Amino acid sequence: MIVEFTIDQPTLLQSLRQVPSTRITWEQTDTTANDERLMLFWAESDDYDAFETAMYHDSTVTAPRTLTRFSDRRLYQVEQVGEGVAQSIYPTTVEAGGIIQQGTATYAGWWFQVAFPDNDALRHVHETCTEHDLDFSLERKYELATEDTPATSYGLTEKQRDMLIHAVQQGYYDVPRATSLDCIADEQDISHQAASERLRRAIDVLARNTIVTSREQTDQSAKMGKGDEAGDDSRWAN
Repeated sequence: MIVEFTIDQPTLLQSLRQVPSTRITWEQTDTTANDERLMLFWAESDDYDAFETAMYHDSTVTAPRTLTRFSDRRLYQVEQVGEGVAQSIYPTTVEAGGIIQQGTATYAGWWFQVAFPDNDALRHVHETCTEHDLDFSLERKYELATEDTPATSYGLTEKQRDMLIHAVQQGYYDVPRATSLDCIADEQDISHQAASERLRRAIDVLARNTIVTSREQTDQSAKMGKGDEAGDDSRWAN
């Protein structure tokens, strides 16, 4: 199960808000034998000097090091300290069996894409966020392909996939259209509104999982604000 969510965990947010042109991409987190929490990340910025200065004054990290420099990005290592450690969701995610696939942060907060084994694991992370007063907004949740779910489902539910295929086969997207939404709804034995909503959601999911990049989705989320709260029970169901 793939879950995408935003969270206001404090690591490096002070630095990012001081230099708002900066965007960071999480690479990995390791814990040393001395229990130091080391984080590697890439940064893209219009002012690297200002960002590096900001990191030295950021209470969530210490000992920032520049490991690699390219013309368009730099690789940094920091040690998470203070609230950066106390409110990090990394150990909770690993403990729940989650695998962080992507993580990015801007001045607006952190965005993660995590593979969770089940809904219980996701609930565990959400409950931990609630305990630490971290705002958690669930953006998307979809299942991985399995033996019962075709690899070509692209995150679509069975009903969404069937509806989209049926609409295409009946010529709903032809120019001119060979059928109407009313006919599609009647053939699927659902209301006009339900058919319209299912098709819209299906197209949205299909686009997000095929042609829209994670970076484009993150940038759009930052522009529009946070998504639906994870407390909405309908977003947690399979």
